[in-house]
Amino acid sequence: ADQASTLAGCFGLMNLFARSLGGMLSDGLSAKFGFRGRIWAQFLALFFEAFFLFGFGSIDNSNEWYVALIVLVFFSTCVQMAEGT
Repeated sequence: ADQASTLAGCFGLMNLFARSLGGMLSDGLSAKFGFRGRIWAQFLALFFEAFFLFGFGSIDNSNEWYVALIVLVFFSTCVQMAEGT
């Protein structure tokens, strides 16, 4: 039960801030570089989405469960950031 609450808590907390983080990144780059900055913010979010998804796919049973959780949280954070850009 403790592990399940940890898993649920990680995803819940990540969803609270990740979309706003993507919006703040996009706004910051837009202020400095204009529309091209927004495109770069979107590109970076999608690039790191792919990076962490590849990492998640590379995890096998020799790793502990929390390694998969950490990579999955980073992947999901990038997904939410991309939705906020």
